[in-house]
Amino acid sequence: MKGTVQTAMLIIGLLCAHVVVSAQTNYKVHSHNDYEQELPFWYAYSNGAESIEADLFLQNDTLYVTHAEKEIEHGRTFEKLYLDKLNGLQKSNELREVQLLIDLKSEAYGTLDKLVEVLKSYPFLLDGGKVKFVISGNRPQPDEYKNYPDFIWFDHQNLDELGNIDLDKVALISVSFKQFSVWNGYGRMVASEQEAVQSAIQKAKTSGKPFRFWATPDTKTAWARLANLGVDFINTDKPALAKPYLDQLEKNTFKLERPQEVYRPKFGYDADSKPQNIILMIGDGNGLAQITSAMIANRGNLTMTQIENIGLVRTASHDDLITDSAAGATAMATGQKTNNRAIGVGPDAKPLTNLVDVAAGKGFNTAIVTTDAIYGATPSSFYAHRVERDDTPGLVADLSQSQLDFFMAGGKNEEDQIKETFTAQQLETFQEFKTPKAIYVGENKAPSVENGRGDALPKSVKKALEVLGKDKAPFFLMVEGAQIDNGGHSNSTRDIVQEMLDFDQAIAEALRFADVHKNTLVVITADHETSGFGIVGGSMQEGVVRGDFLTVDHTGIMVPLFAYGPQADKFNGVYENTEVFHKILKALGIR
Repeated sequence: MKGTVQTAMLIIGLLCAHVVVSAQTNYKVHSHNDYEQELPFWYAYSNGAESIEADLFLQNDTLYVTHAEKEIEHGRTFEKLYLDKLNGLQKSNELREVQLLIDLKSEAYGTLDKLVEVLKSYPFLLDGGKVKFVISGNRPQPDEYKNYPDFIWFDHQNLDELGNIDLDKVALISVSFKQFSVWNGYGRMVASEQEAVQSAIQKAKTSGKPFRFWATPDTKTAWARLANLGVDFINTDKPALAKPYLDQLEKNTFKLERPQEVYRPKFGYDADSKPQNIILMIGDGNGLAQITSAMIANRGNLTMTQIENIGLVRTASHDDLITDSAAGATAMATGQKTNNRAIGVGPDAKPLTNLVDVAAGKGFNTAIVTTDAIYGATPSSFYAHRVERDDTPGLVADLSQSQLDFFMAGGKNEEDQIKETFTAQQLETFQEFKTPKAIYVGENKAPSVENGRGDALPKSVKKALEVLGKDKAPFFLMVEGAQIDNGGHSNSTRDIVQEMLDFDQAIAEALRFADVHKNTLVVITADHETSGFGIVGGSMQEGVVRGDFLTVDHTGIMVPLFAYGPQADKFNGVYENTEVFHKILKALGIR
């Protein structure tokens, strides 16, 4: 009965694309058939492979590196391709620990005797103790392993013998993957085959020796799956790709220990009425994969994904297919495309009217809440007019001249220049904004969630809405979750998920307010996607996400838009980011 339950659980896990998160993090790469690389030894060694494989054939008292006798090329000797290079590194004290797996293709005993003889001519290499010479392929019988010198080890290839042989001279256990599965390395193994693979690994692990499959599929999916199942040496013909991928596997995998609560909106508003207030929420760098990763980590639920009106937004700037935050935010803030790096000005460098200008001109209160500095590219696009996003003095000067009523943001390091217009206030005592107010949440940017920001963003949004809601005037509030973008730039799955979940808590505060007042339109989107983030594994049941990255930069992928409240249905469809500006004004009845 116990075995049946375990099998059933395995099948359920597989159907949910379950990934076992192993405690092991030091995954080692085995360069399979290394001698076939354009630069044997150096290619694998310089790319960090911990194990390197060379096939040997003894002919005319010489050890050639080759898979078969008919393929022998004179000059490609074991000494020239491997031992001389290793010896040179040892003599220069630059050799790191490495396993040399020597696959004997000619008759075992004579070839091994010659190998021992050749190795003894490299005493400096043998005395260094950094190279482990492991014999694979044609080998002596297991009870004869002990007859060979201390520097000779063996790769044992029979799982059924592990309890019956002396393992003292065994360095490695290896078997063919194809004995257990026909999986090609894409998608996932079927349950019965994964069970067989896991059983083989567990049997090998009882020996206390490292384990390797040969004849494995050679894809990122296969490397990750086998590593997480506990395989010690990952077989590959692509060590330059596999090694960095496996080194980042832990960083690219995140598990949310405790899911956060999700707010479920009431949909009690009149869809055809005109909204009084606008809350525009921008997740910087927040593409569909970023949202999906947070949903998986949170066991399948987000506040954002409860919303029913959804659009897709094209993000290209005026001068490039790939926008930056300045041009992307300017397009939404002003309704016009501009060049990358430009803030609130068109391609001709002339100032553009933004949503804060329009709203203030109609008697709205205006506010910005962001985890970036107030002079960051996205927030400054709603009040400033500069051709260069890094013109901080100019942006701060424009802030002082803007019609913004208050902000909660980083940027305290510029307070001396800002305080002439905006009075600094503490969040806890903030009650009104008869004069422009500033609440600082960081010297520059606010800290990340990982570095202790806590719930500052949702708390700030809640407080801002509390104060805005008490005033009789309508309001325009822009909220930015700025650091989802940072997670993309640093290729950190953990930061992407944590920042997105934090943004989702801020969204919950906006929807709660909208449900109480029923006169508020909430628009949630992004300025662009960052990193070409993809979800390549995980478990929704366990809150595990494993990501992979195309780049450390922005991409041209469309971003989703979610709308909630009166006129929300007008945001459905596929359109340019400039339409965010126009659709908001149309919803408000402003020409």
